[in-house]
Amino acid sequence: MDFAIALLLFTFTLVVYFSYTNNFQKQEKGDLDVMLSDAKAVSSSLALSGYPANWDGTTVIRIGIADEQKLNATKVKSFKQLNYSKTKANFGTFYDYFVFFVNENGEVLNINGVCGIGYTTINPSYNVKSAYYYSSETDKFLKDFMNETFEADIYFGDDGNNVKDIDGLMSNISKYGFLVFEHPDISPSYFDDFKTAVENYSSKGGLTMFSGQLISAQGQNLAGADFSKKSGQSESEKNSTVNNTDTYLSLNVGDNIVFRQAYYVENTSNSAGFKQIATFNKDGRNALSKWSYGNGTIYFFSDFDVAFFSGNFTNVIEDLAKSFVEGTCDPINVTDISKNKLVKTERYLNYNSKVIKMVVYAWQ
Repeated sequence: MDFAIALLLFTFTLVVYFSYTNNFQKQEKGDLDVMLSDAKAVSSSLALSGYPANWDGTTVIRIGIADEQKLNATKVKSFKQLNYSKTKANFGTFYDYFVFFVNENGEVLNINGVCGIGYTTINPSYNVKSAYYYSSETDKFLKDFMNETFEADIYFGDDGNNVKDIDGLMSNISKYGFLVFEHPDISPSYFDDFKTAVENYSSKGGLTMFSGQLISAQGQNLAGADFSKKSGQSESEKNSTVNNTDTYLSLNVGDNIVFRQAYYVENTSNSAGFKQIATFNKDGRNALSKWSYGNGTIYFFSDFDVAFFSGNFTNVIEDLAKSFVEGTCDPINVTDISKNKLVKTERYLNYNSKVIKMVVYAWQ
C-alpha cells in the first residue's frame, strides 16, 4: 500500500513537472518568436531609405539608412544622433536593440564615425592606435575625449625626459594611425626634426589634426602648407565663415565661427586636394582647411575653442575625429545582455562597393 501511494505521488509529480516545463518552453518560444519578429522588422525598416527620403533628426517619420540596398553613411550618423527611446517607438518595439555592421572578415566597421547604434550602455570603441599632444594646460580641449574614446597615448610639452613629451611622441610616431596636435607650439630648435617625422608619418598614410600655433616663428612650412598667426587678434580678425562642406564635418555653408585665437595656413604644395572649409571674413585666410600629403590627410583648425558658434563646436570636432578614423572598431561587447532571451538577425547591404552585414540584436 505504501509503495502504491508513493508511486502515485511520484507519477503525479512527474506529470505536473513535465506539464509545467512544456508550457514554460512554449511560452519562452513564443516570447522569442515575437522578439525575433521585432528584430526582423527593425532590420527591414533600416534596409530602406526611410521617410521622408532625405530625413534628418527633425523630419524623420520612418527610420531607414539604406538607399537601394546601399548603406547611406549620412543617415547612419543621423540615426545615431536620435533619442534611443524615440527610436524604439518609431520601430514599434518595446524590446531593447543594438545595430552594428561587419565586413567579410567579421570585423565591426566604423561607418562615418559610428561603431554601433542602440542600447545606450553598450559602448563600442575604435580600433585605432592614436596619440594626443598638447603644450599648454589652457589648450587641452580634446584631451579627455581622446583618452576616453580612443584610449590615446597622451604626450605633453618638452621636459627632456624623452618619454611622454614631444620627443617621446616623435620616437613612437610610426606606431600610430591617428594624431592630434592641440596648440603644439613646437620649439624652433626642434622644428626640423618634428617636420621630418610628421611628413614621413603623413606620407605613409597617417591621419593628423592640428589646431592653434604650430611654432612661434611665422610662415613655417609643414606637409605642404605654411602655418602662421594673424597679426591682429580682435574679434573681427577671428570671425570666420564656412564656405565649403566636408564629408566628416557637421558644418553648413554660411555657418559663422568666431575662434578664440586666430591662426591660418596657406597652401604651398599646389595640391588639388587642398580644401578651404572656413575662411576669415576680414582677409579670406584659411581658418579651417583640409589637404592630403602623400597618402595621409591633414585637418587644420585655427583653434579648437570658439567664442561663438550656433551649436556645440567641440562635438563637431569629436564627431570629425570619430568619422576621420574610418576602418574597424573593437568587437561589440554584449556580455551585459540577458542571454536567455536574446535574438539576432542579419541582413546584407552594400557599402563602398563592398558587401557588408548589418547585425541587429534584440532582447528583453
